[in-house]
Formats: sequence, structure tokens, C-alpha cells
Amino acid sequence: MIDALKSWYRGLSPREQRLVGLAGILAALVILVFGIIMPALSAIDEARTAHDEAVERRGRIEALAARATSTKSSNAIAAEADIDLVVTQSAAESGFDLLKSDGTAPGQISFRIDQARAPALLGWLSSLEGQGLQTDSLTLRGNSAGTITVDARLRRTR
Repeated sequence: MIDALKSWYRGLSPREQRLVGLAGILAALVILVFGIIMPALSAIDEARTAHDEAVERRGRIEALAARATSTKSSNAIAAEADIDLVVTQSAAESGFDLLKSDGTAPGQISFRIDQARAPALLGWLSSLEGQGLQTDSLTLRGNSAGTITVDARLRRTR
């Protein structure tokens, strides 16, 4: 079969040989780009996304385990601690980086989180409500990579 292809190729005119060679090179490039490079890059991107989700899930699990093993209940901690301490400690356990703003009234805290995933953030705010903190204002703005920026003000209800 290879001998038949060689004899067919030799039977072409020089111009036809160049065109067939160019078509072969273009076909090889298309196979290389769409058959090898693009799937490899997609697999790398999917692996990065899966890794990020696993890291977030691990942080939530570790925070939940730490809360479950603590000696005091969350309501007792909230009752005897300052709101700044409760929110800051809870945010650190949940994996959020808080930027607190000054000038808030006693029993209130205003903060900003630059990057957070919405489900994790809403779960954290729900757990704070269980500790006697109420959300006065909440502003969510979408970022790239599926994260949100949060500006919030909380106050103690109990």
C-alpha cells in the first residue's frame, strides 16, 4: 500500500505535490491542536477547578470538626465574647479573610471579604445567625473565577 501511495505521489506534477504536502501539514496541525493540545489544556483546567473545590471542602470540614469538638456550645461562646472576636474567629475557621472597617457602633461589625464562594459564605452567615448575630446589610458583587466580593454589617440580636 505504501508503494502504491509513493507511485501515486511521484505521478503528480510538482505543483500538485506541493499542494498535497501542504494539505498534509495542515491536517497534521489541526490534529495536533484539536486532538492533543486543546484536550490537554482542558484537562489541566478541570483538575485545577477540582483541586480548588477540594481545598474549600476540606476547610469547611475542618472548621465543622473544630466546632463540633469545642467544649462550649456556639451560643455560649457568642454570649460571652465580643462580636468582633466571634465574627473574626468564625471567619478564620471557615476560611474567609476579613477586612474590618472602623467606626461601628458597639455590638456591630462591618467587614469586607474580597474573595468568597457564595454557598460557603451563605452557610457561614447562617451559622452566625444561629449564634445571635443578625445581618443588617449585605452587598454581593461578582468577580471572575466564580467568586464574590462581600460588604456586610452584622449586629448582635441577643
